Formats: sequence, structure tokens, C-alpha cells
Amino acid sequence: MEMQMKKMIMFMVAMWACHAMHAQYFCTVEGTELQYVNYDEAGQSVSNETATVQFVGKGDGKVTATYINKIVTNKLKNNTSYTRFDWSYDGSQTVCAEDLAYGPYIDSDSDPDKYDTAARSAMREELKYKGENAFVLKNNAPAGESMPNRSYSLIVNMLKNEINISGAAYMGEEQVSTTAGKFDCMKITYLKRTKVLLKTTTHRVTEWYAEGIGLIKSESFDMKGKSAGKTLLVKIVK
Repeated sequence: MEMQMKKMIMFMVAMWACHAMHAQYFCTVEGTELQYVNYDEAGQSVSNETATVQFVGKGDGKVTATYINKIVTNKLKNNTSYTRFDWSYDGSQTVCAEDLAYGPYIDSDSDPDKYDTAARSAMREELKYKGENAFVLKNNAPAGESMPNRSYSLIVNMLKNEINISGAAYMGEEQVSTTAGKFDCMKITYLKRTKVLLKTTTHRVTEWYAEGIGLIKSESFDMKGKSAGKTLLVKIVK
């Protein structure tokens, strides 16, 4: 009983710490794990994803943190992959950029501890990465306010992928409940168009972000309204 109480207290402290820096849409407690489940269009679990908070810092008027995401895909032999998200907050807005060079760098059996600006630049050049994929979450953005378009391209499995994000907008605040808890979220939506060779796929994506945590839920649908998959935060571990 005493052990359970200690665990509960530690969990409550971790949750409070993640929320301590109000307004930024990411956690600033190193070592915190955000556990997600990714589902396919039929609602079946296809992978488990754990985002671990690392490299939290302050400087130049900003708070920063990095999430290292480990994705374990069900029913595959070589089923583990990685990606990285770099976050920053300047007091008025949160900026998040997925580092699309990190996964291929890890896949090349390179040392994660040696991943730096030079390694990122070299891998981006190898991937022929172009464009900008960072997005901004503004404090107290009103529902209906538009968000900037963005586009980027890179080589994946020897094929050029071109991604365009358009029609993005803030949708106001909404509470979301998952097995990880209840969260007051900022809701956003956008169109994501992906072109590989001559095939173009367009999805309407809706995402919910909570202060002090980050992504809580994501849903995508094709242009006929059919589900194309979703992601849910299921647990927070300190």
C-alpha cells in the first residue's frame, strides 16, 4: 500500500512538473515518457510509440526540448524505427519540427550520441531534403485563425516524397479523454497532400495538443470522409 502511494505521488509530481511551464505545448521534464498507440483505418493497433523527453534547456529567451520517438510496429521482423521532434517556446508561441534526418541516421547504424548539426546536415543532403516542415502553435489563437502553409520533400526508400500542408487553421479548445487522462487541448486541422512518383494522396488531419505535454490525439480521413488512421496518447510515465 505504501509503495502504491509513493508511485502515485511520483506520478502526480511528474504531471505537475510537465504542466509547470504554462502555455508551451511540450513537456520540460527530462526522462518523461509519452506513450502512444497508432491505429490503422480499420481501428486496429499497428504500432506503439514512445516519446522520451530529452535535452531540455533555456537560452536566448526560449525554452527548448527534444522528443526522441521510438516506434515499434506490430507483426514485422525489423519493427523498430526512430524519429525526433525539436520543440521551442518563446513566451508567445510553440514551434515544433520533426527532424526527418534522425531516423535514417539511426537506421545507418550511426552512434546516436554523435548526432549533431553536422551529422544532420550530411544526412539531409543524402536525403535531398528541401523545404520546411516546422509548425507553430500560438498562445490563445482564436478558432478560425489560419496557419501558414508549408511543404517539404525528401528521398524515402529511393523514391522522392513531396509533402504539402495547406488549409491549416486553429479550431478552438476542446477537452480530450484517453487512458492517460483528461486534457484541455488546442485543436487544429489541415490538409496533407503526399506525392510519390505519380500517385498523390490527400488526407484531412485533425490534431489536439495540450499545454505541458504535446500531442494528445490525431485523426486523419480521406477526402471522402473515410478514416485513414489515428494516434492516441495512452500513458505518461516518469
